[in-house]
Amino acid sequence: MDEDKKYKTPQGTIAIMIIFVILIIALWGSAYLTLLSRGVTQ
Repeated sequence: MDEDKKYKTPQGTIAIMIIFVILIIALWGSAYLTLLSRGVTQ
């Protein structure tokens, strides 16, 4: 039980990683939609 108290889950790091992944998905999605709207994929 003492070891469980020493090592806490790095919740701040997990939150930053989730925000980073969402940001990357949003940026790539926006670039993809821009390409679709310009008709580049045809």
